Amino acid sequence: PVIAFLDTEFTGLVGDPQLLSVGIVVGKDCPCEFYAEVTDRTRILAASSFARDAVLPQFGKVAGAACSYLELGRRLSAFLATLSRSLKAGETIEIAFESDKDWEFLLNAVKDAGVAQSESVVGALSPVNVYNIAGFAAGDLAARSYFKAQALAPLSRHHALCDARALRIAFDAANASSAVAMSLSRSAPPLSQKDINPTRASQPASMARAH
Repeated sequence: PVIAFLDTEFTGLVGDPQLLSVGIVVGKDCPCEFYAEVTDRTRILAASSFARDAVLPQFGKVAGAACSYLELGRRLSAFLATLSRSLKAGETIEIAFESDKDWEFLLNAVKDAGVAQSESVVGALSPVNVYNIAGFAAGDLAARSYFKAQALAPLSRHHALCDARALRIAFDAANASSAVAMSLSRSAPPLSQKDINPTRASQPASMARAH
């Protein structure tokens, strides 16, 4: 299946959050990206202090990304429709995200754009919250390392495209770590009866004291 890693930036969590930008990075098998940011004055003015400090200063760094909210929806629909053409019968585009809010914003943007193919586009999508996979251990370490490397780059943390790239890296790292652990468990020698039922004499002193 096609896996597309999604991140969004928005005005804030209080009141009525409004979408500011969308970043999508498709997996290694089909390398392509999508990014768009809104220029609607009402949305910009509604930005929280956090969005004004961390998100909006990174706007204008991707050529051609600025557009109205409705245009963002049209561009997003066209991008997803193009991805869906590569699907085989019965396949869907798995939209991977760390917050359900990202999925909600994507759906609303596609629907609000009012394009003819919006229903077929949405029908080809399968939402997958991967926070429990990518947000911990190896995934979290990989994302942190990526953000650290991007600190002085044009696109850094809290830019939707940068965060979508980090999510893909975290997901890949978590899966690789899981695969290695599984491989190691398969290659480990089987436990002997002695390992399964150790005698008190064979136990470390610390374990013997605990009994």
